[in-house]
Amino acid sequence: MAESLINIIFNYNNFIYWYISLFIIAFFTIVTGLTNFLWLKNIPSQKNNTNSKLVSILIPARNEEDVIESTIKSITNQSYQNYELIILDDNSSDATKSIIQKHAKLNHKIEQINGSPLPSGWLGKNWACHQLSEKAKGEYILFIDADTNIDKFILQDSIIALQKEKIDLLTLVPGRDTKLIADHAMKKIISWFIVCWLPMKLAINLNAPFLSATFGQFMLFKKSSFTQIGGFIAIKDNPVDDFQLGRNIKRSLFKWMLYDAAFRITTRTYNTNKDLISGYSKNIFPALGYSISIFLIIFLILLSFVLGSTLPIALYFLGLLHNQELILLCITLLILLFISWEIVTIRFKYSIFTPFSFPILISLVLLLALRSFIDNVFYSLTWKGRSYKTDKKKLKI
Repeated sequence: MAESLINIIFNYNNFIYWYISLFIIAFFTIVTGLTNFLWLKNIPSQKNNTNSKLVSILIPARNEEDVIESTIKSITNQSYQNYELIILDDNSSDATKSIIQKHAKLNHKIEQINGSPLPSGWLGKNWACHQLSEKAKGEYILFIDADTNIDKFILQDSIIALQKEKIDLLTLVPGRDTKLIADHAMKKIISWFIVCWLPMKLAINLNAPFLSATFGQFMLFKKSSFTQIGGFIAIKDNPVDDFQLGRNIKRSLFKWMLYDAAFRITTRTYNTNKDLISGYSKNIFPALGYSISIFLIIFLILLSFVLGSTLPIALYFLGLLHNQELILLCITLLILLFISWEIVTIRFKYSIFTPFSFPILISLVLLLALRSFIDNVFYSLTWKGRSYKTDKKKLKI
């Protein structure tokens, strides 16, 4: 009885148009991934060193005692030496402040400041970054996360690229030093979205805000452009500050540029699975502009990828499905998605087993996305000891 019902439901004619739609989307990810081999470029290595412009390097830090020292050392080791390093201690309860003070005493370029009390309507990190930007004296300002290590020449290369290409915001794709299995999986998911979903040629040439991806681990601004878009005041209650700053740059018709530096910058994002869940819950739904319709469309596409490429085959091997035409559609989708993931695997030198695990990887992001949606719409969020509740006025249909 169950077998007959399954074969009636999983009829070729019932699913042909659904599969054709998925084929088109999967093919788009392949084409985008292949073209991004040309257009998602590595940050160019520059031969000439220039120290002509002062750069203000700004780091907000809250309970970062495990990582802040290595971040400071990677900055003070830069070939580009015309910088000031300002680090804000955001009311840390660990040894973060004393570590910063130790380095500030040894290096006159380092300044430690204390965060002011959080005003109403602001998120913690955004308020910290705003205070930092107010202290900055440089013509350029560079925001770096407290858990980010940069190689010796990255600042020099970025400054020269920004000047040559007349860029207003230069951001870099970082590598991730992951110690959690789930975080390692999310690293691959993020790579897939950047390489196979963001057409870089269009993102570079069109001032469409949604065609951008900005990484808070490395955001280098012309200070004048940063000020003109309103800085952090304009996004004081937005949890995805990096994405929104990039969108505001493009919305104001300034030049945004993304380079790949996955092998030159490393960041450690989460120490525990609880932090990982909280972090992605805080970010995923807001990154989609709080749009319920966009969330549902993307969620259903990804869910369809997982079910469409695995369920018919699973039912076939269980002896419950005998429709060979439907199995062929399933295998075709499986191959297309495998190719899409193989592009990411080659680009970032991931394990050869990565393409085989894509149903699990996509399932993980679906669970985190669902948690993000529920927490943002119905509950509150907690991050680094602070609780946030989404203003319902932000929600869009």
